[in-house]
Amino acid sequence: MTKFDFLSDLQKPWHYMDVDRVLATLESSAEGLSYVNARQRLRFLGANKLPRSRPIGKVLLQPFLDPLTYILLGAAIFLQWNGAEGWALILVGGLHGVIGVVIALWSIKTREKVSRDRPQRRQHTPSNSVIVLRDREEMEIPSRDLVLGDILVLKEGDRPNVDLRVLETSEGLRINQTNLGGDAICTKQADLTFEEKTPPLECSNMIYAGTEVSSGTAKGIVIATSRFTQEQAALIKEKPFSVMHSELRQLRQVWIGLLLLVTTTAIGFAWQRSITINAMTAAALIVSTYPQNLLRIATQVQLFGMRDLAKQRIWARFPSTLDAIARVTTIVPIVESDVVLSFDNLSRAGIEWRGLIRASEDDAEAFSRVIGIETHSYFEAPQERIRQWQGERLKSAQAVAVIGNDVEDIPLLRTADVGICDRTCCKELQDSAGLILPKEDFHYLPIAILEGRAIFDRLQRIALLTASSSFTLAILTLMDTAAGFSIPPLQLIWVGAIATPLVAFPLILEPTHENLLLQPAYRFQTMLRPSNYLRILLAVTATITAISAVFWLKYQGQASLFSEARSMAFITLGFSQIFHACAIARRSVFGNLPLLLSISFVSICQIVFVQFPWFSDLMATIPLSGIEWAIALLSATAVFWVQELIKTG
Repeated sequence: MTKFDFLSDLQKPWHYMDVDRVLATLESSAEGLSYVNARQRLRFLGANKLPRSRPIGKVLLQPFLDPLTYILLGAAIFLQWNGAEGWALILVGGLHGVIGVVIALWSIKTREKVSRDRPQRRQHTPSNSVIVLRDREEMEIPSRDLVLGDILVLKEGDRPNVDLRVLETSEGLRINQTNLGGDAICTKQADLTFEEKTPPLECSNMIYAGTEVSSGTAKGIVIATSRFTQEQAALIKEKPFSVMHSELRQLRQVWIGLLLLVTTTAIGFAWQRSITINAMTAAALIVSTYPQNLLRIATQVQLFGMRDLAKQRIWARFPSTLDAIARVTTIVPIVESDVVLSFDNLSRAGIEWRGLIRASEDDAEAFSRVIGIETHSYFEAPQERIRQWQGERLKSAQAVAVIGNDVEDIPLLRTADVGICDRTCCKELQDSAGLILPKEDFHYLPIAILEGRAIFDRLQRIALLTASSSFTLAILTLMDTAAGFSIPPLQLIWVGAIATPLVAFPLILEPTHENLLLQPAYRFQTMLRPSNYLRILLAVTATITAISAVFWLKYQGQASLFSEARSMAFITLGFSQIFHACAIARRSVFGNLPLLLSISFVSICQIVFVQFPWFSDLMATIPLSGIEWAIALLSATAVFWVQELIKTG
């Protein structure tokens, strides 16, 4: 056993031990470590540095660390060796990998921009130097040199980056644990011990990294550093990035389930007809219908929203705040009895105001009659009241926002889906809020709600377009197999993996549409609602009907017309994605330059793939006449008119 082997296994319940046992376990003392011993421990354990958040090198290496990359590469090599178009799989996989890396790097830059532009820079980072006991004397050292067993001295305003077992406290010690989800003001005592399974934030003999000393002083022994602190453990176990990310993951599961169903059914048809299903077609279908980079795009869209709000001096602290503010149906300000209220009428947006007043219930009723909104007493079970408003319609995903202005309001802000305060409030309240307004003015709320709805709307339209394209390709492959045909794999790859993402991505760059604040609130509750499934069904039905009509009217069972019919079907399929994007865009195509450029590029490629000999051979098409082009293009508009009818309805 080497000298510091006892430091290699420190997952111990320190809150369960008394002070003497903690000091003995860490081979330390209340007078601190010696300078030599501390330096030896530092060499053994390494510097007390927090993990870097996704360095650029790790982002660039991510595609090479993903097992799916090598599965795709192996499948492509096997297919190319057997005479199929495996090179196309490598090309598309590389293209989407590069796009994913670009979006990830873009997200890093946007995060930095949000941090610079946010209206109040309150970085919760620890100081670069700390005071410790070394050789029985207080000395100042860099925080990165802290080691297990060090005795750290804390004073008012300090934010430690290590976990501590408390040894001594002053009489007025107060710790702010809001950054970790704990109480805003709590006391600490050294002589207490707790049951082994006590939740960390309920242990008042511990001070954790990420907290702040609001008042008083304390001494504690370092029991966790770097990535082993409670703060870092909480970050690792945190919930998904946002509700929308969770819904997109569910949608992706539906995609995968559909692919498995279609592939299995196609194999069944092929076996029944005693033919071998084209492995390249199956690989192309998977690559073309899998929602590549959709979650990264969602992250970038939310960061765009946080950046835009920061420019207007509104700080959304987390992306999940934007999700919740888009779903808000009830806003609850906590007011004083002599306050003068001025707020916007949001009833057309499906949002109602309800109040909590620091007065009796009788005064609250009188106040309610004067201002015209439902108001209740702040002193009569306010948390239960908020939960009641949250649960009035259990089948929906509605959210309640609470606006607080006092440290006593922190429990209510945490009970609500969105906690809101302004920059004049105390720092404990701001640490507990998700949305921070530049000043005490309710007129900023419609701006934040509109931005949240715009983010939801952009992601929803991208998901609808991508899902409709994927389901269309899957069903067409199934129909082709059932009919004894084989859809060219390169056509699947072009439409699903290249053309559709090209016309869908510009939708995230559209400016915020003011009309969103006048739409019903239920449209922003969840993406996974029946009306969206119906929209996908109608879009897929319209596209497949148009393609089938073009193909069969031209083919009519004559083998000599098969190539013309397939080429016309390919044109209809490709241009359907363009018309679908035009139909769901909030602004005119000519008002969205990225969308106009994408549509132009895809249209030119469609023409080249059909009319130019080398490309037409590659895509298994033949040149068509002007009338045949006109018929195919007119048929492709079917999905556009269906979407227009949906808007009218």
